[in-house]
Amino acid sequence: MRLFSILFFLLSTCTPKPAFAQVFDDFHDQSLFHGLIWGGDLYEVITNNNRQLQLSADSSGSTTLYFTPNALDANFECRFWLRENFSPSSLNFGRYYLRADQNDLLAANNALYLEFGEAGSQDAPKLFLRQNGTDTLLAQGPAGSIAAAFQLFFEFKLMNGIFELFARTSMAAANNLWLTGQLPWLPAGPYAGLVFVYTMSNKQNFYFDDLYYGSALATDAPHLIFTEIMADPEPPQGLPNEEYIEIYNNGISSQQLSGWQISDASGTCTLPSFWLHPGAYATLVATGKSSGFNPNRTIEIPAFPSLNNTGELLKLFEPQGGTADQLVYNSNWHDSLAQEGGYSLERRSLLDPCSAADNWGSSAAALGGTPGLPNSLLDLQADTIAPQLLFAEVRDSSQIAFVFSEPLDSLTLTQIAVELDPNLGLFTKVVLPFTATAAQAQLILVFDNPLPKSQVFDINLSNFSDCWGNSAQAQTTAIRYEVPLTGDVIINEILFDPPANGSDFIELYNRTNKYLQLKTCSISNGQTSYPFNPIVLAPHQYIALSPDTAFLLAYYPSTVIEQTAIQNLPYFYNDSGTCILSGNNLVIDELHYSASWHTILLSDTEAVSLERLDPDLPTQSALNWFSAAQIVGFASPGRGNSQQLSMSEKGKLTLGSTDFSPDLDGYHDFLEIHYELPAPNMLVQANIYTLDGNLVKRLVIDELFGTSGLLIWDGSSEFGTIAPIGIYVLDFKAFSTEPGVFFHRKLSFSRCYKR
Repeated sequence: MRLFSILFFLLSTCTPKPAFAQVFDDFHDQSLFHGLIWGGDLYEVITNNNRQLQLSADSSGSTTLYFTPNALDANFECRFWLRENFSPSSLNFGRYYLRADQNDLLAANNALYLEFGEAGSQDAPKLFLRQNGTDTLLAQGPAGSIAAAFQLFFEFKLMNGIFELFARTSMAAANNLWLTGQLPWLPAGPYAGLVFVYTMSNKQNFYFDDLYYGSALATDAPHLIFTEIMADPEPPQGLPNEEYIEIYNNGISSQQLSGWQISDASGTCTLPSFWLHPGAYATLVATGKSSGFNPNRTIEIPAFPSLNNTGELLKLFEPQGGTADQLVYNSNWHDSLAQEGGYSLERRSLLDPCSAADNWGSSAAALGGTPGLPNSLLDLQADTIAPQLLFAEVRDSSQIAFVFSEPLDSLTLTQIAVELDPNLGLFTKVVLPFTATAAQAQLILVFDNPLPKSQVFDINLSNFSDCWGNSAQAQTTAIRYEVPLTGDVIINEILFDPPANGSDFIELYNRTNKYLQLKTCSISNGQTSYPFNPIVLAPHQYIALSPDTAFLLAYYPSTVIEQTAIQNLPYFYNDSGTCILSGNNLVIDELHYSASWHTILLSDTEAVSLERLDPDLPTQSALNWFSAAQIVGFASPGRGNSQQLSMSEKGKLTLGSTDFSPDLDGYHDFLEIHYELPAPNMLVQANIYTLDGNLVKRLVIDELFGTSGLLIWDGSSEFGTIAPIGIYVLDFKAFSTEPGVFFHRKLSFSRCYKR
């Protein structure tokens, strides 16, 4: 024994050692001086690159290593991995001392130990009890089981005086009982440890790892889960520019990770030795990529998966092959900022029985993630909110799919009650696991007969629950949409010369009684084409499409925001151009517009849309298009046009009442003037006169009007006073640039006084 080892041994025997109720050491920190403190011939061993304890002596001899577990418990368990890279013999063997009354284990008077190696070729593990210096063989394992070089995982248990030794070749292999029996008595301890005896040729051929010593480990099923995924670390926010996966022990017992596996779309990797304790996190990275992470909580993994930035299926397997956790993550789970990279996805609740998209989000940590630490999004509360049905949709001629706000319990989903109005005939319920949904749908109804087109189905669902047990019911509708044919959808309005910082828009109109799906359609200018985002149209519905719907709402006050949609559009030239709506190899509608179609009454047509006058007249007729009316702000996105032809009317002017009294009593406080004009974009003048022809009020002075609308007179005069009681005349004139189109009406009414 080297002098330095002797001095350290003497020092360690004189230094008090802490006693551990539970002892773990996987040598992950590659140190014998942190965590579990070892004593003995420490300078005859090393912790190698595989993070294992390895003999590294200078010459033949024996090496003793010891620690001090809690020696008072008569029931205990011990687990370890041992490799002897040679054929054991009487000159080359190892011992594991379960109890000893001295830290010089070979010289202890009382001890209980396992011996691995003996003379001959029938080597078997043996259990010895030493009392007052005399060794007694208590039991031995299968003959020849360790006659050659071996590496095995061992478990020794002592419960109520009964001992058992189990062995397995790997954590994935079956556990075999190699010896058992009754222990006559248990040495008091307080030491445990290792002894290696070796010749010169085997001075580096002992390996030891995965130590546990303490009370019997719980036999509950492992509960390891994914808690964090860094798939796109660039640009880094403060963490190392490396991909990582974080796992968490959500169980009640420590778990040895040796033999666990993680798979992704490209392959499977196996985890090395590491004790992961209850409530602890471990960060998994590729070999050589742990720099900058917490070394005590980070594990380098050979063949670590290359994580897909956009998402993929990850699975965590137990050594025996069972699936402990799985997740189909997606970059869409990130918020908009985090989608640029540098932020991890974090699990919100560690308790969620069915963790999916609703339970994950972008890390809120300043560094972009929390590897090895509790998540920044951590939610410790149980879910008490009932699930919601987000929508139901017909996905082909005989299937209705249902998408919920969170994963549902599969058992209750199979028992869900479904009511349909009208009755659609027999159907089969298909329930999918939350980890393998069909485009987010967990429930699909498959009907025996094709579903009718363009018909609204009322659906009631009852008695379904989420994985937390929160129950709910829901009502919704579904429709089997149709694809549009030529002429079903028309181009109804177009803005091709927007104001500065504005955007073009086109408005479509479904002129049929069909429910139409436009997801297979596209819009083109004859050179560039853009596919539609998913858009549906109810019968006779309008939809305004623009890259900037916020601009439409801000600039055009008549915009119906519910009937607008964000959509990339091709460039539309300001003087003339083409707009083609196509789908399913059909031209559905086509417009070749010109700025000359605007009314000559406008000196500047910038920010003025062209509106279709009649949905049933040809699209390409110049006479079927006119400038949007000034009264609606020169465009009407998402609603009926301000300029529309009415062939049955030659013009009409009516009053809401033939008398009014502006005294704020809530009864006829103003005069309502309703007009319908015979042509679009007529120039209007409207004045109020006394019976003897004196001007009282100019209501409208040369404004472009749509074909119908409403004017209000509050009784005020040109001088800001209230007109006196009496009889008045409304003179209403409308002019058009088209020859022979003129509208003129005079109506009398009274400004009265009520008692």
